[in-house]
Amino acid sequence: MKVVIANFGHPVNADLDYEAYWATHAKPRRITPPLLLDQPHDWGFHIYALGTYMMNQGLADEVEFWDFAEQRGTRYHTNGILRVMFHNADDVQAYLDCHGNPDLYVNHGPRGQPILDLLENRTFRVHVPALRVGRDRTGNVGAECYLVDSDQFLDERSMMYVPVVNTRAIYPTAAEKKWDFIYLAACYLGKRHDLLLRAARESGLSGHLHPVDACELDLAGTRITTTRFNEVDILQLLNASRIGVYAGDATSSPAAMWECVAAGLPIVVNENIRGGKHLVVSGVTGELASEDDFADVMREVVAHRESYAPRKYFEEHFDTMDILQGYVQFFERMGWRASRSVAASA
Repeated sequence: MKVVIANFGHPVNADLDYEAYWATHAKPRRITPPLLLDQPHDWGFHIYALGTYMMNQGLADEVEFWDFAEQRGTRYHTNGILRVMFHNADDVQAYLDCHGNPDLYVNHGPRGQPILDLLENRTFRVHVPALRVGRDRTGNVGAECYLVDSDQFLDERSMMYVPVVNTRAIYPTAAEKKWDFIYLAACYLGKRHDLLLRAARESGLSGHLHPVDACELDLAGTRITTTRFNEVDILQLLNASRIGVYAGDATSSPAAMWECVAAGLPIVVNENIRGGKHLVVSGVTGELASEDDFADVMREVVAHRESYAPRKYFEEHFDTMDILQGYVQFFERMGWRASRSVAASA
């Protein structure tokens, strides 16, 4: 049983002899996957987790992660998943001609739509649209079933998407608090750092931004510090903060929001976020806030943070293993059939 999970970026415009490359390419020797929750935290956990879970459960003996990149090739991630980097859809087609179709294909994001189409009638396809652009705006089309991030897209062939968290690696501690808030988001337009900086100036609250280079923003008049990608351990940042914030609007159910709640931080979220509002339970896990009220809501949640119970709610409703098992059962209800020979060997 071969499973592919994809999260494609922009394709590379090239015209090479892809067939010849894959016909002679030697994949690296397989490695034994660790148990899912034995892995250290990394930024891709919520994407990879389904694949590792399926290997751990004996539901898959091969799992690959696909993306576009300038540097093509294959290598194993420490979680036992083979990362396969392509230039473009022609490159993927050549790979399929050489190595065959996967038994299950899970696509994250809008840039994988050409590959979803390529695999029509060739494999069971699951689509996780995230930000909806192009064809995704019209609803759930182009796959056998869907994991969606908003109630408005739920239908008979979809279920709500939860970015799973390694709760053994992300958890509350009694660490001393250095900041009032933490914002885990790279600095680009949809993440709305402008809104957060305005709220920070209005509220006077201290905060930390990661992964952000201080030179990317005007931090004058704030009590904000920053660190760059891989500069510091995420768990340390989370547990040195009183609350989490997510100011983004053109973004959908980012994993960092869920990590904050799993770490025991109530979270203040932009009410205009595209998806992921099912994480925010008022008075329990955090609050939604308008742009005009963002600073006031941040102050209120910081002041009353002890009245919230984010970790308890997370454990009761978003258990990592239960969520992943639920995905597999959902795929089966929608028509996917796991290989019983693989499952029996677990």
